[in-house]
Amino acid sequence: MRTIVASLALVLALAGCGGGSDDQPAPKKTATKTTPTKKVTVKPTVAIPTGKAVPEALSSFRCAPDKKGVWNASGYLRNSGKNKVTYQVTVYVGEAAGGSENARTAQVAGVAAGGSVKFSIKDVPAPKAGGPCHVQVLAGS
Repeated sequence: MRTIVASLALVLALAGCGGGSDDQPAPKKTATKTTPTKKVTVKPTVAIPTGKAVPEALSSFRCAPDKKGVWNASGYLRNSGKNKVTYQVTVYVGEAAGGSENARTAQVAGVAAGGSVKFSIKDVPAPKAGGPCHVQVLAGS
């Protein structure tokens, strides 16, 4: 019995010296200052787009700066449906960064069923460096 108690005491003593890590000091409490978040409402420069995206209605799209560096866009819209359609065409020049950017929008109303109409959008806002031209075509009623 003495041997068992001595062995048990030796095992417990060695377990206490095992490779465990030292206790980490408690993290220091530091005062943090939080800034309240402000709710900001952004006013769009044009009406919020409504309607169905119809990129297939667009053809012969051109977007480029003129000799004075002013960007213009033009193209044709074809209504392949059975009813009159009003299109909304929005053109943006620059990198698509996902933020709020300046663009130019035109409403092309009353395009007859089976009809086609040419549109042009003058003086599209653009950064000095220019950039790719993006277009969105929506069809409303």
